[in-house]
Amino acid sequence: MFRDRVRQLGITTMGVAALTALMLIAPGASYAQKTITVVLPEEPDSLDNCNSGRSNVGRVLRQNVNETLIELDPNDSSLKPRLATSWKQLNDTTWRFNLRKGVKYSDGKPLTPEAIISSVDKALNPKLDCNTRTKTFSGFKIRVVKVDAQTIDIVTPTPDPILPVRLTQMTIGAANEPIQIMNNSVGTGPYMIEHYKANSEVVLKRNPHFWGKKPQLDGARYVWRTESAVGAAMVKVGEAHIATNISHEDAKDQKTDFAYPNSETNYLRIESLVPPLNDKRVRQALNHAVDLNGLHGAIIPKQAMIATQMVIPRIAGHNHALDKRRFEYSPAKAKKLLADAKAAGVKVDTPIDLICRINQWENTTETCEAIMAMYKNVGLNIKLKMLEVSQWVQLNAHPNKGALTPEADANIKGRGPILLGHMHDNNVGDPVFSMYNKYGCKSQTSSHCMPELDKKIAAATETPAGPKRVKLWEETMAMVHENALDVFMFHMVGFARVSPKINFKPTAATNSEVLLEQITFK
Repeated sequence: MFRDRVRQLGITTMGVAALTALMLIAPGASYAQKTITVVLPEEPDSLDNCNSGRSNVGRVLRQNVNETLIELDPNDSSLKPRLATSWKQLNDTTWRFNLRKGVKYSDGKPLTPEAIISSVDKALNPKLDCNTRTKTFSGFKIRVVKVDAQTIDIVTPTPDPILPVRLTQMTIGAANEPIQIMNNSVGTGPYMIEHYKANSEVVLKRNPHFWGKKPQLDGARYVWRTESAVGAAMVKVGEAHIATNISHEDAKDQKTDFAYPNSETNYLRIESLVPPLNDKRVRQALNHAVDLNGLHGAIIPKQAMIATQMVIPRIAGHNHALDKRRFEYSPAKAKKLLADAKAAGVKVDTPIDLICRINQWENTTETCEAIMAMYKNVGLNIKLKMLEVSQWVQLNAHPNKGALTPEADANIKGRGPILLGHMHDNNVGDPVFSMYNKYGCKSQTSSHCMPELDKKIAAATETPAGPKRVKLWEETMAMVHENALDVFMFHMVGFARVSPKINFKPTAATNSEVLLEQITFK
């Protein structure tokens, strides 16, 4: 690995990182004073607004290029007008939205109800692997109806008491975009894509038709560096202004480095419909075999919190009782459960792939290597595969239960049991954005199917905000825990390095968006 090689050479990681940063960026760096450089941990796998819910895409596009109808304030979760200036509920299944006047796309075309209808239809098209649909609208359809030139109604098939919150996660693209993932999204935000160069950079410039207040920045250049020390060094030596994700090991400068709650929970998604993972004892063994305390503060930052469920503690519906009943680390219990399953005829020695995504969280590779060793220690036949995001996404969007059908995609058909390293963010205040798409029988991104859990999720989704809704969500968390459906690891924390030349403070939203319009030079 990079750090090991650095130590072998007898040079400090920061020194090499700084030199690497300069060699990589200095030759072509002729940018205006009011243009900043942002270092990302991985390259965006697309620049299509319908994938803006994915962190590596959202940090570039969200509210910068493509805007939402309603904006969520990350500080207090309040709702603010964006492309819609006001909204109200007409009945159980219909909400009315008044659109902002004078809004134009960066190509000069006006924002119209027809454009919103077209954009929503694309985002929710089941033939398109769009993150907005699979993450925020999984199993949930909406219909946009034009009322007049400045008004739309959004109709839902069943009551959705928190539709405005759901819409804070859907960015609006241009009208009549092709039903395919693109790299040239057109939007209404303060910036537009100037160019994208694969394996190199994305550059944004001002949208001359932006409806709002002119921001101070002329634009931004996004580059990606997989090595945390390189991103941190680029900011330190003045070759970049923000490194959105650096490791806790590199976040040592109190003047420039900020820890922020990133609302992410990392876990291993168990494909519980596939033998031997369909046996509860095997899934329990997978949980007992992982030494979370050993990882905590070593490979995983000490500021992170050991997790017992999909949503973070501040989300209403988090079951706090489970935090006191988490699976203890016990290789002996894991071995006993596997022995019992084997005695009952379960083929516990079946090869299982542990698949993790490079740089999905801090020290992903080290985390997954450690877990593989823990699983081998209790007798499981585990093989680790580390994938780039473009490869990993295919496994996320097409779970193994789909691969067992005749029409399954050829690239995943016939694969064996998989533990998929995963990370899920929910910073919008309700488990509805987590539970169906992770556990619903018909969800494209679920590897589970429990009819009782399905019913509970549906009931919670349709219940108005309040104690009853919270209780129902707590019950869904308990069902997931009792059936050991996944291996939860940590509610994560992020670290960012910010140049002292600019005004920018990371928030809980920094993991999914970096609002350029809020950044100023000092």
